[in-house]
Amino acid sequence: MKTPSLIKVMGTAMAILLMGGMSASLAQSLDYQNYNAIIFNDLKTTSDVEGRTFVGNDFTGTNSANFGNHLKNTTASSDRSLVIGGDLVSGNPLNLQRGSLYIGGSTNGRIINFNGGGSVVSDGSIGDQLSAIQDYSIAQSMALQNLASDSSVTLPGGGQPGPTKFFATAGLDGLAVFHVNAADIFSNPLGQQFELLPDSHTQNIVINVSGTSVNWTQGNMVGQFDSNYWQGRLMWNFTEATSINLGSFNFKGAILAPFASITTSGNIDGLVVANNLTTTAEVHLPDSNSLTGYAFEGYLAPVPEPGSVIFLVAAAGVILISRNRRLWV
Repeated sequence: MKTPSLIKVMGTAMAILLMGGMSASLAQSLDYQNYNAIIFNDLKTTSDVEGRTFVGNDFTGTNSANFGNHLKNTTASSDRSLVIGGDLVSGNPLNLQRGSLYIGGSTNGRIINFNGGGSVVSDGSIGDQLSAIQDYSIAQSMALQNLASDSSVTLPGGGQPGPTKFFATAGLDGLAVFHVNAADIFSNPLGQQFELLPDSHTQNIVINVSGTSVNWTQGNMVGQFDSNYWQGRLMWNFTEATSINLGSFNFKGAILAPFASITTSGNIDGLVVANNLTTTAEVHLPDSNSLTGYAFEGYLAPVPEPGSVIFLVAAAGVILISRNRRLWV
């Protein structure tokens, strides 16, 4: 039996909670689990988002960019592969490889090349979708922050440069939880690289990062951090952050940073949820070579059919599991 990823389980719970509080049609239209990037406010990119993209406000980049270039070739032309709640600023053409652009504001005459046969669809419901997704994401981030730590990090010491090692030691539930300080990890002048060392019990990993300002200046993520398997099972949770500068480093794993403005010139290998994102590099599916809709069993769980809503609402209490202050939603 395959072990579901942490992010898949979280997606299942999200679908349940959303569907318990709104109509099935709206919950299905959210299609949260299929987004590669979820940006509450503004997105600016000169590069690619391989999966689906949700932007709550404006797309502010004026250069060309590519979207949905690793969605499977069976993706429908009507697929919500690029959603923009506000306006698309004028600029160079955008390439949408699969699906359609759903927009609440104006395209301002911007040329969009629909290489999968899509179109521009006016959508006045994106504000409601944004509110639901944002509320859930904030609650999820706070819940993950409250998980009890059972795993440890060793920092380079003795005045000598060395690796920062993440020893993931999960309990019976298979979830390894870290609590780290942003400055100790990302701005340690002795840090040469990040190493992930999961034990045999670890199936999913949460790394809670404290600090309002994150500035990554030292060390690359290597080894297991570079594994497609762990990138689909690793969530970095930045509950407090309002500013995250990833520099030119390639980030491995999902980012949950609901209050943060993220700036980067390095790739992000995984889901990214943030307030704003400015990037000159790519946002990848966990497997950057995957031609499936979303890597690793859908990465986040499929939205259930409307007929199963009653069952799912009843089951919500079962999915909200706690053990030793572990709040898994």
